Amino acid sequence: MMKLFLNLFVLSVFVVQASAQTTPLNAPGGSVTIQPGSGPANSPGTVQPQATSPMGNATPTVSALDLTPTLTTSGFRRFSDPMLESLIQQGLDNSPNLRAALSRLEESRIRVRIAQSFLSPSLRSSALVTTQSLSERRPLSVPNQADLLPRFQLNTFQLLPVDASYELDLFKRIRSGIAVANLQAQASDADFQSFRLSLASDIARTYMLIRGNDAEQGVFRRNIQSRDTTLSILRERFRVGLINQIDVQRAETDYAGLQVTLKGLERARVELVNGLAQLCGQDPTTFQVPSGALPQTIPTYPYASVTPEQLQRRPDLVQFIRQNQIAAAQVILQQASTQPRVTLVGSGGVLAGKIGNWFTPSAGTYLVGVNASVPLYEGHRARQNIALSKQQTQTNQQVYLQALQLAQRDAETALDNLTMLRQQIDLQGQTLALARRTEQYNRELYVRGLATYLEVLDAQRTILTTEQQLVQLHSQEVQFAVALLRTIGGDF
Repeated sequence: MMKLFLNLFVLSVFVVQASAQTTPLNAPGGSVTIQPGSGPANSPGTVQPQATSPMGNATPTVSALDLTPTLTTSGFRRFSDPMLESLIQQGLDNSPNLRAALSRLEESRIRVRIAQSFLSPSLRSSALVTTQSLSERRPLSVPNQADLLPRFQLNTFQLLPVDASYELDLFKRIRSGIAVANLQAQASDADFQSFRLSLASDIARTYMLIRGNDAEQGVFRRNIQSRDTTLSILRERFRVGLINQIDVQRAETDYAGLQVTLKGLERARVELVNGLAQLCGQDPTTFQVPSGALPQTIPTYPYASVTPEQLQRRPDLVQFIRQNQIAAAQVILQQASTQPRVTLVGSGGVLAGKIGNWFTPSAGTYLVGVNASVPLYEGHRARQNIALSKQQTQTNQQVYLQALQLAQRDAETALDNLTMLRQQIDLQGQTLALARRTEQYNRELYVRGLATYLEVLDAQRTILTTEQQLVQLHSQEVQFAVALLRTIGGDF
């Protein structure tokens, strides 16, 4: 009879599991809940709240496969800079913050497996050996004239008892819990991807600031070299009496000022390199970034504007979408918790008063039953929990809409700045060409004695300022390209 009961119980479990169409489980154990099969359109862990977006459409749902591990960093390869790619990879490999986000992601995945474990039967077994001696003066329900009763010895020997429980998830309470855990894992994954994007963007931004600093240093070094040659010529001309001392002093003062500015740029570069070392998880005392130029290849966004649909792939917005779905799933879970809970229970084993009787057929024992728990009154707690979950859904939706508006603003700001900066760079290039021609003309007049050196120096300063501004505009263009990649989720 015991063997027949166990076979029927296990068979019922597999039948209900097949009808429930649930995902394979990795970790059995604990009490069990199986839900009846829902339609193929509602797979486990999928909830789609119907809240409207600014465009009038329903809030988008994003699949967990929409974000691959490389999507949030692939856009930075468009700069065609191997060193930038290497630095980003170092940061992704060594960042403590990213490791903490990855650990939280693994925790959420374990919680999903724990929630899924309730879809398996709960089986427990233990051995029981007890002996009990009843007192001679034990109370009786019927009065007895005798003062003493015979002492009674009770021995219990139970071998390998098996206790089984299996909850029938008739009202989808357990399946809703699995859906919530699954969505929480997807939210943690989006949080992890958001950390990756933020870290890669910060590394790229700092690296481009260093490259912009290198470009500015190059401008000043070229001008210092040119002024050094000019200063040597002026000193020689002053020695032979062709010019007065004021021209030499002006040239020396200008030369010293350029060197001071160059030292300031070198100091700023050291600070940027130390900051980049921290982002990459490296020791600042040994971390070095060789001098280089701004990238010649700058990503060009192929669209005239950034639409909300193009922003919905951003990891932080995906995380908000997951939070909306979690809140909606919590409503379903709270509603299911108000319904009755039905559990199949059973136990079986060998029970005897003596060890020797274990092996007789009559020593077998079993118990089969159904346990139903129905909530009657809990101070309207369930009703308030449902109301709270619905209100949280509305709150999360408004937070998502606000985040979407901020993302649109940031994306449009970066895109508009890129468009206008390219026009400004073209105009600045024309200004630099004019300044160089003016300086050359003033130099020729100075050689012929038709202009003062102050006019030549003023023209040289104009060239330096114009060229420095041109380099800064190129640096800003790269910075806004990095910002655009960040605002659209890492790539387009």
